[in-house]
Formats: sequence, C-alpha cells, structure tokens
Amino acid sequence: MEEIEFNNVTFIINEKTPLEKTILNDVSFKMEKGKIYSFLGASNSGKTAIADLINALIVPTYGSVKIGNFINDGRRIKNVNKLRFDTGYVFKNPYDMFFNKTVKQEIAFGMKYFNYKVKKKSLRINDALKLVGLDESYLKLNPLRLTLVDAKKVALACTLIYNPSILILDEFTNGLNYSDKQDLLHLLKLLKNKYNKTIILLSKDTSFCYEIADYFYLMHLTKIVKEGSREILHDEELLKSINLEVPKIVSFVNVCKKKKHDIDYYTNIHDLIKGVYRDVF
Repeated sequence: MEEIEFNNVTFIINEKTPLEKTILNDVSFKMEKGKIYSFLGASNSGKTAIADLINALIVPTYGSVKIGNFINDGRRIKNVNKLRFDTGYVFKNPYDMFFNKTVKQEIAFGMKYFNYKVKKKSLRINDALKLVGLDESYLKLNPLRLTLVDAKKVALACTLIYNPSILILDEFTNGLNYSDKQDLLHLLKLLKNKYNKTIILLSKDTSFCYEIADYFYLMHLTKIVKEGSREILHDEELLKSINLEVPKIVSFVNVCKKKKHDIDYYTNIHDLIKGVYRDVF
C-alpha cells in the first residue's frame, strides 16, 4: 500500500433533506508511506470521517480518496476486502468491532475473514496479545465484558494479527493511563521504524500525538485549518481557538520562555527534565 490522497473531499449526510449535515468540507491532503500522521480536532470536527473514507466504509459526496491503487469516489471498489485488509482500523468504540464469544475467537476471526493463513495460529494469536500488553489469560474472556481499556487493546490485537500496512487508531488513548500510553508509544515506534507502517492517529490528545507523530493536521468544524510539523502545536492561541489543549510539554516550555528561560521544545518528559536542568540550573 502506497500513499493516501484526498482530493477536494466533501462528505454530507442526508443531503437535500431538512436533516442535511456536512461532515467534511472540501478536504485535500496527501500522506506518504511509513510515517505517523495525527489528525487533531475537537468532537464533530470530522476526524472519524477521514478514517471511514480511507477504509471505504463511506463514500465521498464530492471528490475522491486514493489509497494506494484503490480509489474511493462513489463507484464500486473491486476487491474492497483487500483494501480493508491493508488498512487496519481500530474504531473509537472497540465494542462495535466484537461479535464473537471469546477473545481468542475474536482475534482469529480477522485471519479467517481475510483468508490470511499463517503457521502456528495459536502462537500468532498469543503474540498479538503480547504486543498490546495482554497475556493468555484473556483468551477465554468475553470481549464485550472487558473494561474499555482492555477492549481497546484486544481490538488493536485483532487488527495487528493480519499485519496491515496502514494502521488507523480513532481516539485510542481515551481512558489509557500513563503506563498504557508509554507502551503504545513504544509499539507505534516499533511498527513505524521496523515494519515501515503508515500510522494515522485521530485524536484530541495533543500531548500524546506531539510526542509520536511526524506530521499534523488540525481540524475544526469539518475543515483542515492548518497542517505541518509539530511546531504548529506551539501556537497556543490557535489551539485554544479550535478547542484543543496545548501539549503539556509545550505549555511548560512556553511559561519558561515568558520568564526569560531559553529552553528548547522537547517531545518527551525525560528530555525536558534534562533540558531544564541544563538550561535553567
């Protein structure tokens, strides 16, 4: 799977009725293979529609979406399952992905559905669980009765099991504690650096995305209002205007700068501590 390109994409629901609502409005961008992208926006900014269009769960009202050799423009996509095999998508609500009685059956289902044959299937299932920080004790549990955080991890394992080239996570960090987020950071870095995955994060969690993403799209009320490298998240006024929190590290550094301390911007707390010690003390 190669690059992803949105060309003047508009998505409207209930068009030409009293309930008409625009979800995305004339959105264009291009994403290269092997990078981590973050779409940051408050609720109802249009983030989830980005994922649904890439995965061809919906079609554009206007414009087109190119995903490698596939084109989502309203016409029938031949072999749409191959597209969805290549674009692993973890929903905002992980329970929407479950319909088997056990975690083991749920994880195995993806391989069966996409006809993905591997040797030592049980070992592969166990390895997928380990990747997301869970052990074999979860295999017999009902996925619909898991806590939200564990359900998210199982949903991620269900996606990783068939090794998609693109991974999409919708509001995945919601509910995760600091340790869970650090584990996720390590996993995403591994998937990008060792396996050249393209990773797309749809989120309100500016602090997490600031630490891991290579490129950012800021969304507000159906549009992309700004895009660029992590430096765009240094703009406190812009972030507040679109109802996003300033990343905690950025906020701290900005306060230091106002107090005339010359501190660089860092992406993680350990580097920040070193910088404060070096530059302030």
